[in-house]
Amino acid sequence: MIGLRQVAKKDAASEEDLEAPKDEGKGPSTSRGASPSGATYNPLFLAKAVLRKVVAILLASDDGGIATPGGILALLRDVILGLIVGVIFISAFIVLDHFNVFRSQGAQNFRGVAFHLLNDPETLATVEESSDLRFMTAAEYDSKRKEVEDLPNKKANLDDVLRRRKAEVEESEKEIEAIKDEYQSLKKNPLLELDKFCGECIWAGKVTCDERVKFLEGTWNTRPLAGMVSAMEVATCKKQ
Repeated sequence: MIGLRQVAKKDAASEEDLEAPKDEGKGPSTSRGASPSGATYNPLFLAKAVLRKVVAILLASDDGGIATPGGILALLRDVILGLIVGVIFISAFIVLDHFNVFRSQGAQNFRGVAFHLLNDPETLATVEESSDLRFMTAAEYDSKRKEVEDLPNKKANLDDVLRRRKAEVEESEKEIEAIKDEYQSLKKNPLLELDKFCGECIWAGKVTCDERVKFLEGTWNTRPLAGMVSAMEVATCKKQ
């Protein structure tokens, strides 16, 4: 406003204001050396002076115009700053309405639409896919957290079970090693004549002798040696 008043004073000093009304019968207009306290300003004149100044700035063809790269960057900066200030203002407006500092129907409608979008399954799926996040309820979160906290106990139990299974396997291997010698001695026993067993021969005209032994193992849980002895009861399974 001080700058505008200075412009008004310069114009008044250089030439007579044609737009300002003249006070007829009251003497000449205020001169340059008049006291500021006694000076009067025409609002219409000030408005036109401001308008002329704005038009002069807009029509000025200097190097800082909007068509130059510097002007475009300045415009983009102003736009971005305006958007940021607008978002901050709207957020503060909604927060103040939420805490009942003042009531606004527009803020309530905006908040309701935002909550509706956040609770929409399609919107949640899109956000989860784009952000690689997983949204869940408080109950589901507590359940998952409890499951994670129980993992050490489950791991300890599984390690104990695995340790017992390994011990059982080692015991079974020891029993197998002990039985192998007995198996070889029985197989070489001349009374059983297991060395004469013919696996490729036909048992009772139906299946091979090996298939008969496997059938006895799978159906009656018969030991291999006992199955061979049983198959050899048919003469065709014994080598001559």
